[in-house]
Amino acid sequence: MADPQCYTLLYNRLEDVIWFSMLEEIRKDIVATFLLQKSALTEVQLDTILASDREGSLDFKRGLREKGRVSKGSFARTLNQGQSNVESSIYTLFLLAYLDLVPQESLTQFSRTVRMLVQLKGVEVKRDDLLRVIEAMQEFVSGFGRKRKVIL
Repeated sequence: MADPQCYTLLYNRLEDVIWFSMLEEIRKDIVATFLLQKSALTEVQLDTILASDREGSLDFKRGLREKGRVSKGSFARTLNQGQSNVESSIYTLFLLAYLDLVPQESLTQFSRTVRMLVQLKGVEVKRDDLLRVIEAMQEFVSGFGRKRKVIL
């Protein structure tokens, strides 16, 4: 029996996704779920970042959160934490590259992988193929971080 066909979460632009169910849609997408679990972001931080990216007032954006409207302070705090986590991740890549702890070829492969992920959003993909993409990302990340053996 053939594998069921899957769509990645963002087969349409984010603007076309119903915002009140954005995290629910992410949970249905195996690639997005995998990436979120491995990322430095919590679900709440991602939810807040997605809401903050929408047009509208702060009051409108606060109401887009999956669990409903939160206080302005809570929204701002969670948004700041999420944005700081994103920035820290990028600075970590810069630091590793600057200290020659990441070969240039790895950075080139990283860029190709990002382009491939963007292209995946617009096509129908079999579940087994998505699982192979996830496996390839795991192998790449393991090699990227070059886990070193500790000799005791």
